[in-house]
This record gives sequence, structure tokens and C-alpha cells, in this order.
Amino acid sequence: MHIELELDRLGIKPVGYDKEGPKYSEANVNAVVIKCILIEDYFKKVTYPMNNDIETAIDLTKEANKRFASVLNAFTKTHNDFSDSAKKASSSVRTAADTMASGLAKIEKVANFDRLERMVDLLERAAAAMSTLAEMEKSGQLAKLSEAIKK
Repeated sequence: MHIELELDRLGIKPVGYDKEGPKYSEANVNAVVIKCILIEDYFKKVTYPMNNDIETAIDLTKEANKRFASVLNAFTKTHNDFSDSAKKASSSVRTAADTMASGLAKIEKVANFDRLERMVDLLERAAAAMSTLAEMEKSGQLAKLSEAIKK
């Protein structure tokens, strides 16, 4: 029905009817089409719906691009957050290792391990001497030695 109204508006009248509907004169239809093409009306009617489709496609593409950019930005932010956290953790580990090495160096300086080793040797010899003196006291030899030194 819509086509019939459009054809009637263009000045194309049916020349008869059959079981499938109205019949039109080929010459009449050709004349109207040529007239529409010459005044560029035909192409406007054909391209107008296409323009709407193109605009819809452009809008859909822009929306999809915007959504993709949003998701990509969120992914990039997450990546950067993980990267920053990893850098901070690495820096903390490095700082702790440096602090520990510095502390050990201070302890080593203050402790003076060479002197400490000599002191341990002296203490071991003193302990051995005390053990020997204790044995001598048990056997009574310490008293005899003490008497001998006094004379």
C-alpha cells in the first residue's frame, strides 16, 4: 500500500489491475524515473535511508570504541598499579638488605672479632688452668705447691 501511495505521489497511475494488484505502464514509469534522476530527487530518496544506516553504524562504532577504550584504560591502570606495587616491594627488600648489611658491618667493627678471638683463647686457657688447679686441690698437690711458693 505504501508503494502505491508513493507511485501516486510521483504521478504514476495504474493502467489496470490483475490478481496480484495494480499494473503500470512501462513508459510512464520510465518517464517518472528519468524525471526524478534529472532533478536528483531519486538519489535523495535512495540515499536518505542509507545515510541513517551509516550514521547508526558510525554511532555504534564510536560507542564500541568508547567502551573498549574504557576497558583498556582500566586494564592499563591495573597493570600500572601492579607494577608500582612490585617496584615498592623490590625497593623495600633492597633497603632492608642494605640496612642489614650496614648493621652487620657496624657489629663487626664494634665487636673487633680479632680481639674477641684472643679473649676466647685466653678464657679457654684460664678454664683449663682452673680445671687443673681443681684437680691438684683434690689430690692435695695444690697445698704442697702453695707451701713451696711461700718459702
